[in-house]
Amino acid sequence: MITSDSVNGVARRGGLGPTARLRARHRGRRDAARGVPRIAFTVAAAPPGGGPDGMPPSIEPPAPELLITPYVMEVRTAARRATEQLRSSLIGREHALISRLRAESVRVVTQYDVREDPRPAALARYGLWVGQWRTSVDRCRSHAQAVVDQANQRLACYWDGVRAAHPHFGRLARRPPGDWLPGRVELDPSWHRPDIWLLADDEHARTATSRALQILERQNTYRADGRSAR
Repeated sequence: MITSDSVNGVARRGGLGPTARLRARHRGRRDAARGVPRIAFTVAAAPPGGGPDGMPPSIEPPAPELLITPYVMEVRTAARRATEQLRSSLIGREHALISRLRAESVRVVTQYDVREDPRPAALARYGLWVGQWRTSVDRCRSHAQAVVDQANQRLACYWDGVRAAHPHFGRLARRPPGDWLPGRVELDPSWHRPDIWLLADDEHARTATSRALQILERQNTYRADGRSAR
């Protein structure tokens, strides 16, 4: 059950405290003072007759993928490790449910494909367990997303410090867009496809599990259409 306390806990974990913000900005300023990132900025073409008031030509920002500093890598690696630990803990915690689902998958496939004798009640029970698994993943994904959000807040503070102190950023031809965040952390797409985790490390039951999920999805589709499935 997802309570307001658990939701508030996730929100707190997704936030970045004032001390962490200051440290990230300080790191950005320190890197900028050392000339990090050390890459060549593209000089924008000067207008006819030269720049206004004799100012040097402005420069274009480099592509975000080129702005991967050691700090950015540190934040990205820590976030990836934390989300992988969450995934590993989830699978370990739900080991009994996963084993039950794999065993039941074999029975569902045998009943529907081999014996061709559909058992809606058994499939409904199987669907209940699949629903429990997906709910567990949904709850865990909220924690993983909080880790990602916090990492991106850390990066935003870092780049804010870099822009404030790096000599090149003061000469940019245009300000970076609001969503400009080099090295942005993204949640692994598999978090949105949790059923594939049921197939991992399951060479013997892989086909049965995948097929049973297809049968379940087909049954749910028929019910949504108001039809019955054999």
